[in-house]
Amino acid sequence: MKILVKLIVVLALVSINQLCFAVEPVVEKPEIKMDEAKMMEHLKMRQEQILKMHDLSTKILAETDPKKKQALKDEQLQLIKAEHMQMMTMHHPKMMNMSK
Repeated sequence: MKILVKLIVVLALVSINQLCFAVEPVVEKPEIKMDEAKMMEHLKMRQEQILKMHDLSTKILAETDPKKKQALKDEQLQLIKAEHMQMMTMHHPKMMNMSK
């Protein structure tokens, strides 16, 4: 009887172990294709954002007045927030609709 109980416990533990390490099948996402004109428009927009950020960074480093420096940092932070929200709405539209 003791052997039977031990055998049942071992089998139960093995089956639980197998369930814990079971791998779910990987579902491939469909590849999103973007036409050439749209991609170039997106890249130019991204380049413009990068240049604005770089310009603000240069101004922040060159500024000596602490109040003006903080104002430039705040402006830069607003640009970062706007860019982040734009990327979130592009890549996660369902999440953005849920938060409204």
